[in-house]
Amino acid sequence: MASSQVLWGKYIRYDRDGEAALLDPVTLDSVYLDRGEVSDLSAVPPTATHEALAELGFTPDGSHTDQREALRDRLHQLGMDPAPVRISGLRVVLTDRCNMKCSYCFVETNTGKPDMTEQELADGLAYLFETNAGQDEVAIQWFGGEPTTRFDLMQYGDALADTLAARHDVERVRRTVVTNGARITDAMIEHLSRHQYGVGISVDGPPSVNAEHRRLLGGQVADDRIQRNVRRLLDADGIHVGCNLTPTTANIGRLAETVTWIIDHLGLTFIYANTPIPAHGRWMVMGGELAQELYQARLVALGRGGMMFSVLDRAFQALDRRRPMLFDHMQSDRTLNAALLPGDRVSLCDINFTESTFLHTIEELRADPTLLGGIAKKIAPIPECGGCPALAICGGPSRNEQLLVGGGRPDPQMCAFYQSTVEIALWDSTGLQ
Repeated sequence: MASSQVLWGKYIRYDRDGEAALLDPVTLDSVYLDRGEVSDLSAVPPTATHEALAELGFTPDGSHTDQREALRDRLHQLGMDPAPVRISGLRVVLTDRCNMKCSYCFVETNTGKPDMTEQELADGLAYLFETNAGQDEVAIQWFGGEPTTRFDLMQYGDALADTLAARHDVERVRRTVVTNGARITDAMIEHLSRHQYGVGISVDGPPSVNAEHRRLLGGQVADDRIQRNVRRLLDADGIHVGCNLTPTTANIGRLAETVTWIIDHLGLTFIYANTPIPAHGRWMVMGGELAQELYQARLVALGRGGMMFSVLDRAFQALDRRRPMLFDHMQSDRTLNAALLPGDRVSLCDINFTESTFLHTIEELRADPTLLGGIAKKIAPIPECGGCPALAICGGPSRNEQLLVGGGRPDPQMCAFYQSTVEIALWDSTGLQ
């Protein structure tokens, strides 16, 4: 990693092996300096390097202090508003019943609470399609617990979705399911194939790694069964199968090895790495080390013809487009993926099903769409954010993260993670996937 310093009170300068990179953490402009230019920059201005930087917009003029207001101004100029305009996708939580017990799961499973009813599902899908009448696409993701335990509801919902799409002139329904893959039947495979599903299989590595945090309720491992089902899904037509990989204490330090196994052994070439959230009030991993590992694992995936996506790609995309990417709760068109829950409730945060400030009934959302703003992130909530190189990529903790850590100050490991991803993306030469 490079050493860093602040240049002229507002640019982050990373020095590595005599070269340097400058980053404006508000506009996300960057420039590279060779050894001669680094030496020239240290001389008394104006030198040729000073003048060249000035032409690119890097000048000592302007504010040398907190840049939070500058970022807010830039968001306003770009028309980027943290409040969603509508819900365009639903994570449908059919049940909290699960055949596995994963130590890190953010869902409280097997509580005995009622599953979603057909009427609740119908009401939720009706709201989704009404809200998106005439749009190109809506998204439905089946979730749990383990959603395949209520395959009957998935079938009912998919049939209803086709009817509603035709009625409301919605061109496409994008369907996905997140599953542990332990109980896939022939009927499920036929259904998934017919509707061209995306299937995300939750696997955290080879059996010795996966079994440490992911076992059946009785304590048995299920890796052989899951691997057979992955092969069956891959052999079916029209199903797009990927891996949901969660960094845990079992695979940290082995993520590159884990990705190699997922691609070479399972045959899954699309991998999405979940970002740890402070589910227990704090991050359970070292942020800077995780960023480095995700980058190395990404290179391994690319070298094997695979694709691995993580928050690191958020930094790549932001630097490539020179546009802030702050609103992780929102899609690029300012729409929201929310969670449809049993009991006629919608959570504005699709990974928090219990926080009361996120929960509304469908009728409440119909009557007052401005309620969607309850998920909006407060940008750069503390003064220290103003001097952070990840200012326009992280922007401080989300509403969900603030609730989990019990305050507006981010977990230090979260800061280390985002700061490291920015530095990696700035020096990276592999390009976007």
